[in-house]
Amino acid sequence: MPPISFLRIVGTTTSASAVGSIPVFLLGAMGPFVRADLGFSEAQLGIVVSMFWLFMAAGGISGGRLGQRLGSTTSIRIGVASSMLVIGALALAPNWTALLVLMSLAGLANALTQPAVDLALFEVVPQERLGLAFGFKQTAFPGAALVAGLSIPILASTIGWRWAFVACAAIGIPALVGIPRLAPGHKRNSAARAAAEQKLAGVFVFAAVFMLAMIAVSATGAFYVESAIAGGSTPNAAGVYLAVGSACGILGRFVFAWQLGRVSRPLIATAFIMIVGGAGVISFALVPPGWPLFLATLIAIGAGWGWNGLLTLAVVSTYPQAPARASGYIVLGAGAGGVLGPVLFGFAVQRVGFSPAWVAVSLCFFAAATLLFVVVRRRNQISPLPA
Repeated sequence: MPPISFLRIVGTTTSASAVGSIPVFLLGAMGPFVRADLGFSEAQLGIVVSMFWLFMAAGGISGGRLGQRLGSTTSIRIGVASSMLVIGALALAPNWTALLVLMSLAGLANALTQPAVDLALFEVVPQERLGLAFGFKQTAFPGAALVAGLSIPILASTIGWRWAFVACAAIGIPALVGIPRLAPGHKRNSAARAAAEQKLAGVFVFAAVFMLAMIAVSATGAFYVESAIAGGSTPNAAGVYLAVGSACGILGRFVFAWQLGRVSRPLIATAFIMIVGGAGVISFALVPPGWPLFLATLIAIGAGWGWNGLLTLAVVSTYPQAPARASGYIVLGAGAGGVLGPVLFGFAVQRVGFSPAWVAVSLCFFAAATLLFVVVRRRNQISPLPA
């Protein structure tokens, strides 16, 4: 079998990761339009968005095990095809209940896709280029938010929110048709299936960090547009701010994973990135609309979403004999945070308003960073990632 090109494996895995993630961002960005059309409240929007994260969390560990068992190619194809079908169905949703069911199915599909994507990269990409590969792949998350933000002025404000979902289903096509079939020889640990069942010591700590940080990330993705509009921004301006901020998140994930992926203390680097993101988020409670909000958005999303690739690479590299299973625990933590973020934020907004809610979100980033500092201190030192 000829060597698999770096661009092909990175491009297809990024496509897969993006189509798995975009339903939650698209619904958050389209929130004002969908709520006006189907008639439900901000709290109900938070609940339906949280269903994506709840079912992603519930399926995380099983998705990691299944991905390790079926292999990355089959798992990615199943997950991507499922996500595309669900996104198409969301365009036809007649009511809030249908949205609830479909977003739950989208979360399950993503729970299979994300560990399989990490496994594919770990199988194929040489160790010295893993940081670069994970940097590219992790841009899919903020990239999905960027597409969702741009869909407001381009599609939702012109031909309607339903067509935005139809168009975004096409994001998964490159992954569906282009993901290479990996021969057994490409799997670094194909001869170590028993070792793959080893106890993943310490992985729950990382799951907790992901949970705390993703509370903040998911709340931002779900309610940034609503908050900006409530603060005096126009819907189109809010969409553009989200899109440009997401571009910074894309750049942050790529640069942080690429340049910091082999530093001696990746957890310390991740903690400082989270602190900067928390400072940006708390600015949402303080700054007026216009340029101040725009600049705060660049910081909040650029750093607040930029830590993920670096931390994912560190965790997967810590458990090289079971990368998909380790990634499954990441999905569990991220999904749990995604469940809590939109629900708690939605109810907080109804009770105390957006500003106090953003302060609480920033504290989640600070708590996640603190936990990483504690982990580093208890270990006394963090070794470089395995070569």
